[in-house]
Amino acid sequence: MNNKLKEALIPVLSVFIAMLIGGGVIAYLGKNPFTAYMYLFQGAFVGKREIAQTLLMSTPLIFTGLSVAFAFKAGLFNIGSQGQMVAGGLAAVAVAAFVKTPLISNVVIAIIAAAAAGFIWAGISGWLKAKLGVHEVISTIMLNYIAINFEQYLLNYPFKEGGVAGPSPVTPPISAASKLPSILPPTSLNFGFIIAILAAITIWYILEKTVLGYEIKAIGFNPTASENAGINVVWGVVLAMGISGILAGLGGAERVLGGIGQDRYISGLMASYGFDGIAVALLGKNNPFGIIVAAILFGALRAGAMKMQFLAGVPSQIIIIIQAVIILLVASENMFKALLNRKKVS
Repeated sequence: MNNKLKEALIPVLSVFIAMLIGGGVIAYLGKNPFTAYMYLFQGAFVGKREIAQTLLMSTPLIFTGLSVAFAFKAGLFNIGSQGQMVAGGLAAVAVAAFVKTPLISNVVIAIIAAAAAGFIWAGISGWLKAKLGVHEVISTIMLNYIAINFEQYLLNYPFKEGGVAGPSPVTPPISAASKLPSILPPTSLNFGFIIAILAAITIWYILEKTVLGYEIKAIGFNPTASENAGINVVWGVVLAMGISGILAGLGGAERVLGGIGQDRYISGLMASYGFDGIAVALLGKNNPFGIIVAAILFGALRAGAMKMQFLAGVPSQIIIIIQAVIILLVASENMFKALLNRKKVS
């Protein structure tokens, strides 16, 4: 069995084993795992509304998964996608709810603003890493805290609908010209999903077909050798983190402009998509197309969990357990490789 096939087989085996373990937990709870999984599948894929919900939930995960994976190609562990997503979302709503751009479409300006905010927020970590040696894990964690608390400040003061005395921490609604169009009416699935797919194709092209992609991967393999070969490592690290931030920022824009929060920025709108992107990138083996599949799988589990809970009486938290087991198994890929190699020897 060649190495590429082994790499592709590990996530499949991980998902299969995790589903078996999840089935065991469901049986322990006194429920029928086959019935539960049937409702899980129906809730995710059977019907136009269900498919739309699955793709809608997978959209931000594609963005944040790509964000984590792109930084990883440069040897950087970006766990700041959550903060970069928040920064992008805030920039998007700042344009979409408070600014009118008569010459150019508001939605275009809002998306550009979100991408720029994500680039700047992640670029700070890249610059600190490249110039001062600050580990990106530390800096991205701290920037996450800053972004999340800055979000709460904006929602409770400058951006709050009705002013400081307003009833709840939400922004005014975004303008009609700032909304992402629906691609499957009357569902909420919006053009953000198309942008996410295009982003994955673009990232694949950059990494595999351009000099920039070659240099970023070279920096990831060996920054010292890359520098000796004439590659500007400082600029490469900053740019890799910046592009990573752009992807996360676009995810934030999709949540705001796609109507997920009733066309407003509400507290909790970004959920934990930035952190979940780490799991998606891991399951997708840092491959843009693998990330799309992984994100849709996670989106399907979440979309189907609601129907499984209501009709089979199985707590939706089982899905969180299954996701965690999947990631544990994927992270233990050496165990699978050892088993596969042993089988080959025998």
